[in-house]
Amino acid sequence: MTAEDDFNKKWLNKFKLISGIGLSEEEYKNWVEAKDFERCEKYKSSLLKTSPLVIFLVEHLRRIGVDFNPSDAIHCRPCSATRGGGFSPQNGILLCSNKIFSYNQMQDILSHELIHSWDHHRFKVDWNNLKHHACSEIRAANLSGDCKFFREFARGNVGFNKHQQECVRRRAILSLQANFNCKSAEQAESVVNQVFESCYNDTRPFDEIY
Repeated sequence: MTAEDDFNKKWLNKFKLISGIGLSEEEYKNWVEAKDFERCEKYKSSLLKTSPLVIFLVEHLRRIGVDFNPSDAIHCRPCSATRGGGFSPQNGILLCSNKIFSYNQMQDILSHELIHSWDHHRFKVDWNNLKHHACSEIRAANLSGDCKFFREFARGNVGFNKHQQECVRRRAILSLQANFNCKSAEQAESVVNQVFESCYNDTRPFDEIY
């Protein structure tokens, strides 16, 4: 192999890695996952440094005694579900790297999950208790930006009269249905309605809705 051939081979390999063109199916899958992970980590790092909302929530986690280390507490991973993220007491915050495509989208998702984390540590949430779970879902949807006009517009939901409340209620019901203790959509709606007023009006740690 000549020096020119070697250069051309290296250039072709680099082109494949940059563009994804010419890779095998398995190589392309790995390439997409790597690009998704890189983007997710980039947005996460930026949000932790520049987002007033994210910085505020991390600070308030630390104020209630949580030893919050973003490297250990927030993880970028591909997800098979349609969700953009999640929270569990055992594993911390999940950001679905293959479902998040913009800085603003991640800000809403990360803020939502940080509110769940704050609730868990502040109120000792029992996630098997449907009322506990519903309350945190109501608060997270209400306070994170999840129901902002443009997020709702992208979902095809447009309204003006009490739209924030309707969005929060709908998002909380959908999330509660994923709890294995929830037997039906009707049960989810009933539980959310039972706790809605008190949880919707509880804006802690904010003074008011963001």
